[in-house]
Amino acid sequence: MTSAEPRCVHYQFAHVALRQLIFSEPRFVRALWELEDPRALLDDIAVQVTRECRRQGEGGALHVDELGLHRLTIGSYPCVIIELPEPGATTEAFMVALVDLDGEGSEDPAEDAAPRRRYFTLEYSAHREAPHTVLAEWTSQGSHMNMGGGPEPSVEAFVTAIARLILD
Repeated sequence: MTSAEPRCVHYQFAHVALRQLIFSEPRFVRALWELEDPRALLDDIAVQVTRECRRQGEGGALHVDELGLHRLTIGSYPCVIIELPEPGATTEAFMVALVDLDGEGSEDPAEDAAPRRRYFTLEYSAHREAPHTVLAEWTSQGSHMNMGGGPEPSVEAFVTAIARLILD
């Protein structure tokens, strides 16, 4: 983990593409939750991110087989955790969490009702001895809220940290 700048595909997938989808497409989290195999959906996003990064003159690629997908509940809220390839620079994410606060089985909200979603990242930081993580949340307005030092980079520890934030 020595890269000075975050890789375009890694950063764009975690901090831009997924974040935009969770807040602009109300059915996105539900699709990841309900589809028997959402790999095709994630692969399409990864391909688009790779193309955009190449268009910007950046190298690299992201393949769906490099991602881990975990579907679980936090309280009664559906949560999808996506593990990314090992981060190599500050701000690259170990994993992200998409949480649907409207809950499993709820009807799609009315068009004028904003869906309640939360989007968390567990990011690598080179500012302290590895593996140092930072827990952060992106808001629907595009604000990145750094919550300081995060848990160890495991799904279980990440879920525990998120549960403290959404259930307390």
